[in-house]
Amino acid sequence: MNITYIVGNGLDIQYGLKTKYKNFYEFQNEIYQRKKENENYSNFIYEALFKDKVNDYENWSDFELAIGNLTKKNVEITKTNDTKEKFINDLSEVIDDLRFYLNDVQNSFEYEQNTIDFGETFNRLISDLPKLNQPLVTKIFNENKFEHDIVNLVTLNYTNVLDKLFEKSTDTYRNNYRSNSNSTYNFIVRRPIHCHGSLELNTILGVSNSGQISDEFSEEQSEFLIKNLSLSGVRENLDIRNEQIIKNSDILIIYGASLGETDSYLWDKVAKRSIERGVPIIIYHYVENFDAGNPIRVKRLYKFFEDRFVNNCGIDSELEQKLRQNIITVIGKSIFNLVEIE
Repeated sequence: MNITYIVGNGLDIQYGLKTKYKNFYEFQNEIYQRKKENENYSNFIYEALFKDKVNDYENWSDFELAIGNLTKKNVEITKTNDTKEKFINDLSEVIDDLRFYLNDVQNSFEYEQNTIDFGETFNRLISDLPKLNQPLVTKIFNENKFEHDIVNLVTLNYTNVLDKLFEKSTDTYRNNYRSNSNSTYNFIVRRPIHCHGSLELNTILGVSNSGQISDEFSEEQSEFLIKNLSLSGVRENLDIRNEQIIKNSDILIIYGASLGETDSYLWDKVAKRSIERGVPIIIYHYVENFDAGNPIRVKRLYKFFEDRFVNNCGIDSELEQKLRQNIITVIGKSIFNLVEIE
């Protein structure tokens, strides 16, 4: 059986890294203000981004969507082919700046003293769920009886933190759901893969589809702005690899992702797999010191994340109810917790 974890920036934040969009905003704003003193320097994206001292973008997906919207609102960007090319070059500069910032952040993380006990997360997979939803996942385990369960780690992050921790951690763990006194079954963890590239190779930043950018860009230019086209364009088969992992998954788990519109192409693949094969989609939303005592708050959070995924996966309305039956939201639980090496 294949279990796939899709992890977002929330995991890096859980590990204490300053990888929030606002961290980059504050860092880059200072650099931009110095560069702006040079009369020959201009960047369409930074000029829009830093025209106010603050903005209300909460997630990286908000930032990516704003880049796409900028191409629709600022007619100077699409006025000529030269200005369109300049915008693409400006985006390239933003990517390099982001790579520089995140590289410093990841290098500040202390790997030596920590590892991950993946098995602790895997063996509470069912108990983490609301009791109403536990039978659905139990049924999946009962129907897929294999000697080993393969766990895929798909990260939306560019940083190498999960990779480094994986290298220091055990990759085989006893599966308590299947093991008994007569036999032992295991979870086997595969090396993390970077869905949108890493800081060292093919850092993909952009939107999900052509509707999120101006239609004035040529097909060739759009390849630099739309994630799925960028993934295909780098000639590393990243798009095919990502799709195959999702297509072969029996349980899909999303953690620390904003479920934003600029990853709709990915959520679409997840939703289709769920509908076609009845695959559970478990969406974790970590809230530190979460108070589950108020049922109104809990119910609204369940609905908010379920609605956000459904609305941003682009599934046809007639399939919506079938999809909702497979979505399970978990509030206030963390995964892949660090273990200090003694």
